[in-house]
Amino acid sequence: MKSTLRLFVAIFFIVGGFQLNAQTYKFGHIDSQKLLQSLPEYAKAQETLQAEGKSIQDQIEIMSVELNNKYNDYMENEKLPAGDPKKWSDIVKADKEKEIQDLQKRAQEFQMTAQQKMQEKQQELLKPILEKMDKAIKEVAKENKFTYIFEITTLLYYSEESIDITPMVKAKLNVQ
Repeated sequence: MKSTLRLFVAIFFIVGGFQLNAQTYKFGHIDSQKLLQSLPEYAKAQETLQAEGKSIQDQIEIMSVELNNKYNDYMENEKLPAGDPKKWSDIVKADKEKEIQDLQKRAQEFQMTAQQKMQEKQQELLKPILEKMDKAIKEVAKENKFTYIFEITTLLYYSEESIDITPMVKAKLNVQ
């Protein structure tokens, strides 16, 4: 009986303690994507990525035109009747087929490498921006005594008690 009473008293204080602590929590939320897009550094990074992307796209286009031209030449030659002096011999035909296959392979490899390099470049450009944002968010949270800061895009629900800290972080970063 005595141990049961002690258990109830202990549970009461533990639960009561949690309830008291829960009332002192301060919750905030932020739309980090919106914040990121408002930063001038992000716009600059996007411009750099777009310029590099355009350069890569231009090269892909050149390779595609070259491949299409070789393929069209091959198909035109295939349409020629047997015995036509312009028709390629088996050796030339095999060489042209290998040329087309090699160009296709090179184009695919270029696209895969370019995509990988673009992702690396994006990470390289965004890393300092994201670190700057993270630092500002943590400073705002600490200065304003927030217990938790949540990303708004992953929340299913947030109450009016949760404070949008996006404007505070923008102010910390001197962004409109």
